[in-house]
Amino acid sequence: MARLPIRIYGDRVLQKRAKPVRQVDAALLELIEAMIETMSVEIGAGLAAPQVGESSRLIVVGAGGDEDGEILRLINPRIVAALGSQDSMEGCLSLPTLRGQVQRNEEVAVKATTPAGSEITIEAAGLLARVLQHEIDHLDGVLFTDRADLDSLCWLLPDADTEDGYRLEPTTMKEAQRCFARMRRKRAGEGGSEP
Repeated sequence: MARLPIRIYGDRVLQKRAKPVRQVDAALLELIEAMIETMSVEIGAGLAAPQVGESSRLIVVGAGGDEDGEILRLINPRIVAALGSQDSMEGCLSLPTLRGQVQRNEEVAVKATTPAGSEITIEAAGLLARVLQHEIDHLDGVLFTDRADLDSLCWLLPDADTEDGYRLEPTTMKEAQRCFARMRRKRAGEGGSEP
């Protein structure tokens, strides 16, 4: 299965509301498996179709997954109930190494369709609830920076002198936007596409 290129902040597909999936066909099943491969290679907790350039209401989630540790493959997911609140640092494959403090619901119930056509409801708490909210936001053109405390934005940088091998360096949204614009230009210059 081919790894898909991740779209970077500023790409128009990340800012649009994704279209509902009307039909599960071979192309959609192939996209789902390619998204799972990409999420795994990129070490992500979840991935939404717009992040790989597809304007479809489709997400895959590996953080917590279901009871058997399986990856969730969710078509047209929607949050139908939410409780409580949790505040935590978040990152995103479409905003590489950027982190920010985001308040989300502690518990959510999500309805979706599986690739086999079953209607399911997932009740999630903690990390899984956070990842589901983050990925469903992508389907509405919302990024974690749209919800983050902008004063908390920072880069996660390698640092051999720290215990865990990383340090946080404060940044601003304006600086992050410039950095991601350079990244997109560089990718476009290497044969990538800049929509």
